[in-house]
Amino acid sequence: MKRFLLPIVAASLLTGCANDNLGDISTELSHSSKIRNWSDDAVAGRLLVALADGATEFTVEGLSLEVEPLFPGTKSDKMSRWQLVEFDKSLNLRDVAESIAECSSVEFVEVDIPIKRIKSESLPMPEHRPAPTRSETYPFNDPELPFQWHYHNTGALPDGYNVDPKYCLAGADINLFNAWKYTTGDNRIIVAVIDGGIMVDHDDLKDNMWINEAEYNGQMGIDDDMNGYVDDIHGYNFVRGNGKITADDHGTHVAGTISAVNNNGFCGCGIAGGTGRGDGVRLMSLQIFEGDEGCYTHQIAQGFAYAADNGAVLVNNSWGYDPGSYISDSQFEAYDSVLKDAIEYFETKARLDGVIEGGLAIFAAGNETYHEAAYPGAYYKYICVSAMASDFTAAYYTNYGPGCNITAPGGDATYGTLLTISSTSTDRYGYEYMQGTSMATPHVTGCAALALSYAIDKGYSLTNEQLRNLILTSTHDINAYQTGTKMFYDFKLGEYYGVPLDSYQKKLGSGYIDAHKLLMQMDGTPCLYFKTGEATLLSLNEYFGSGSKDLTYKGCTLADDVRETLGIETTPTIENGLLRITCTKPGTGRIKVSAIVGGTTLGGGDMMGGMLVEREFEIVVRGKVAENGGWL
Repeated sequence: MKRFLLPIVAASLLTGCANDNLGDISTELSHSSKIRNWSDDAVAGRLLVALADGATEFTVEGLSLEVEPLFPGTKSDKMSRWQLVEFDKSLNLRDVAESIAECSSVEFVEVDIPIKRIKSESLPMPEHRPAPTRSETYPFNDPELPFQWHYHNTGALPDGYNVDPKYCLAGADINLFNAWKYTTGDNRIIVAVIDGGIMVDHDDLKDNMWINEAEYNGQMGIDDDMNGYVDDIHGYNFVRGNGKITADDHGTHVAGTISAVNNNGFCGCGIAGGTGRGDGVRLMSLQIFEGDEGCYTHQIAQGFAYAADNGAVLVNNSWGYDPGSYISDSQFEAYDSVLKDAIEYFETKARLDGVIEGGLAIFAAGNETYHEAAYPGAYYKYICVSAMASDFTAAYYTNYGPGCNITAPGGDATYGTLLTISSTSTDRYGYEYMQGTSMATPHVTGCAALALSYAIDKGYSLTNEQLRNLILTSTHDINAYQTGTKMFYDFKLGEYYGVPLDSYQKKLGSGYIDAHKLLMQMDGTPCLYFKTGEATLLSLNEYFGSGSKDLTYKGCTLADDVRETLGIETTPTIENGLLRITCTKPGTGRIKVSAIVGGTTLGGGDMMGGMLVEREFEIVVRGKVAENGGWL
C-alpha cells in the first residue's frame, strides 16, 4: 500500500498520484496486529513506536536501536509514549517491526512515510500594471486590494481590467469589508502555517511574523529557550531539522491571505493583517516542504505539537493525502495514530488564556475533483474547506461530498488569471495569483483569526468547539448556484468540457463563509421571537447558514421546565430548514437544534461523513411580535 501526502496547490488541475486500495492492509499485516500501517514508500531504518500504558522503554535482543522521545517537549502521557526508533538502514524493515511488536511493553508500531509534493504553478502576471482606478473607496491603501475580489466582490474589477460579468458576481466573497469595521486582527493571536516556508523577510509579511524572543535575542546554535528546537526564531524547518525557514511560493501565498500587513501601501491585504501598526495576527512558519523535498509523517506530527507548545491557537493545513488513501474515519484513526494523536494534542492543549481553550486545525479538501474530501481534512472532527469560483460555482478542481463541510473562495483559472486568488509570494512583484483549495483554506483560517481578535476586543472567551460551530454556521447558501452546466477548461488537453453543476448540490458543506456574519454571531446567543398561541415557522438560515434547508437535522432538545414555562405541548419539528413551534404561554427558555454539516450521516467509526453542529437559542414569547421581528 502506498500513501501519498499531496500539497493541495495548483493553478492547473492537479492529477493525483495513483490511488491505492487500503483494503488489503489487514492481510498484509496479519503477522502482527500491533503493526498499524505499511507502505512501499516507508523510510528504511526508522519506525514509530507507541509504548504500552505505563511502560517507559523497550529492548530487542540482538538489535542495536537508537530510541528517543518523538515529542520531548510535551507534557502529555499519551504523547510521551511515542518513540522515534532508528537503526541500520540495511536491515529488513518488516523483520525489525515484527521483532519490536513482540515486546510486551510496545502497544503498536507504525512506519514513517514521506510526503510527495506536487509543485504549484503560478499564473502569468502582467508585465506592467497601471494604478487601479475605481470610484469606490477602499478601507486600506494597499494597491492590490481592488483586485482581491475574494474579500469584496462588486461584480467588476478595476477600470481597464474587464472580465466577463457572468464570471464575476457581486457578493461572491467573504464579506470582509464589513467585518473590518469591527476588527482587523490582533497580534496576540498566533496562526501556524504548516506548509512550504514563509518568506519571513517579505515586506508585506515581516511585521506580522511570530518571533520567538528567546531565540531572537539568544546565541546562534543554542537552544536558548530549551524547547528542543535550536534557533527557531519564526518557527521551524522540519525538512532540514533546523530553524532556518526557506522561502516558498505556496507557503508565502497562503500566509499572506491570513495576515499580509494591511495599509502599508504595498502588495495586497491579509484577512487579519491589522491596520499597519503592528496589530495583525502573527504567523508561525512550520516548514514541511522545501523545493522538491518533503517531510515524513512524524515530522508533521511534531509540527502540531510545536504549534501547541509555542502559542499558536490556529493551524492552517493546505496539504492532504491523496483522496481515497483512507476510506473511513476508523481507518484514519487506526493507521495514522501518530498524526491523529498530534492533532488531538494541539486541539486539546493549545490556548490563549481568557480567549480560547483548545486549538483549531483547518484543512483543505483537495484539488482532484474527487467526490470525497482528502484526509486528514475529511475526518469528522476537523474543518475541511472546498473552493468556489468568483461566480459562486464550485471551482473546477475542488473536491466535494462527504467530509467537505464549508466553502471559501479558491479562484478558477478557467475565468482568467485575475479571477484566481491574489496574495503574497516570492515573485518579483511581491505577490502572484494562484488557485486551489490551498487558497480557500486560509480564507477560513483568516476568518477564524478575525473572530478570535474580536473576542479579545469584546472580552469573550471561547472553546475551540464553540469557535468551530460558529465558523460552520456563519455561511450563505451555495447550492442555489450549482445549476446548469459549467464549462471547464482542461489545461492539459487544451480544450473545454461541460460539467453538470447539480453534481455539487448539497456537497459543499454548510455554504460559503461570511466573515461579518461570523463576528455578529459572537455577540450573544441568538434570540427567536414568537407570538403566543400561534404555530410559527422560522427559517434557520441566520443560525445554520443560508443553506439550512439542505442540512440533515437530528432534532430539537429542550428541558421539561422550558416546555412547561412556554406551554409547548407539541415537540418542535424541523423541515426544509424551517423550525415549527407553538408556544401558548409568554416567557423565555432555551432550545438546542442539532444538524449534520458535511454529509447526511454523522462521521466516525467505519463511516466517512459530517460533523454534528449544535446551536442553542433563547426563545422569547410575547403576546405581540413587532414588524421588525422584535417583540412589543
